[in-house]
Amino acid sequence: MVEIKEFDLQNVSVHYKWNNDKELNYYDSDYPHQHEDFETFLKRIKSVLDERNKTNDLFEIHLEKNDKLIGIVDVHAIDKFNNRCFVKCTIGDRDYAGQGYDIEALKIVLAHCFNEKNMHKVATTAFDFNTSWIEGVKKLGFEQEGQLREHVIKNDEYCDKLIFSLLKRNYQSKDKEAPVVAE
Repeated sequence: MVEIKEFDLQNVSVHYKWNNDKELNYYDSDYPHQHEDFETFLKRIKSVLDERNKTNDLFEIHLEKNDKLIGIVDVHAIDKFNNRCFVKCTIGDRDYAGQGYDIEALKIVLAHCFNEKNMHKVATTAFDFNTSWIEGVKKLGFEQEGQLREHVIKNDEYCDKLIFSLLKRNYQSKDKEAPVVAE
């Protein structure tokens, strides 16, 4: 099990390491990996965390049993007018990748988005080769609503970027009151 906690700047060096990880970039970014220096990264993170920024929320994924930081959740493109947002969950610590912790984190974040932020729609994206994420979001009720054909180049080949969404009326949770941020 995982907990979602507020982003802690004390952990910024761990996040910086993940930010500059080529393999994580392969799954998360439309663009080839480019090293980002620490000061630029820190400035970018601080701007996202600034309370005046109403379009992004960053959270950390921690293991419940020992509080180990294993990943990050990015709620972005928050649109209060249309009540929609995008979510990305990344397991940065490779020792915990491929174990479903990203989908566990997504379940918690969905409760936050629908119940606390009053979103009507939550969307996520995946490259067509990221089958574990695609299968996981579909199990949670997300439906594919778009396909950006041959959208990015990965390993010298074009691949599709798929867009999935879940509407509040289709959202199902055993515990809709689950808090997103642990104390």
